[in-house]
Amino acid sequence: MDENVTAIVPAFNEGDSIEETIYALKQIKGITEIIAVNDGSSDNTLNILKYIENIKLINIDRNHGKGYAIKVALPHVMNQYVVLVDADLKSSALEIKKLVEYSPTTNKTMIVAVYPKPSKKGGFGLVKLLSRKSLYILTSQTSDSVLSGQRLASLDFLKQINLPDRFGLEFKITLEALRSDINIIDVPINIRHRETGRNIQGFIHRGKQFVNILKVVVRELI
Repeated sequence: MDENVTAIVPAFNEGDSIEETIYALKQIKGITEIIAVNDGSSDNTLNILKYIENIKLINIDRNHGKGYAIKVALPHVMNQYVVLVDADLKSSALEIKKLVEYSPTTNKTMIVAVYPKPSKKGGFGLVKLLSRKSLYILTSQTSDSVLSGQRLASLDFLKQINLPDRFGLEFKITLEALRSDINIIDVPINIRHRETGRNIQGFIHRGKQFVNILKVVVRELI
């Protein structure tokens, strides 16, 4: 990509991974700005971020959600393109270079990461099913990467979206991309992030995802 890219990294209680993730992003040619958003963490995330050089740090006093953190960061972006990056990728964040290196021909392109198969079984596919079915109902189109958290798009496109505060973020971005005739390009990358299995914590996480996506869908249908 000829254009410089800003990486936005929202983080909530990611003290064990945030430094390694940002260090990996710093190695990627084309990423010339990194904005880290501490989203009300109760661990040492903020203290770690304070000592990382050459990043923009935004601190939110209490947790509002990933979508809110990104909304707060967007006005501070200096580049034309933005890549959204999860804070728990650690060294595998180097794989984000595959998104950055893929040159969009126009601002009407969004590049989305396709993940490898998870190493352990997660839920029962209800969140993915809800997302795909809802996309089709709302747009008569669908997307295999609707839930991917790693995606690169133009700043102008992201700014025009009324982003939900929490887990409906990726669904809403994909929805607006399809509505705006944005060309969605899926790029396989070998990232590893924290997986949630079939346990109480995993079911709670996916339950929150389901509810937040459903809220977005209901608002769109009303």
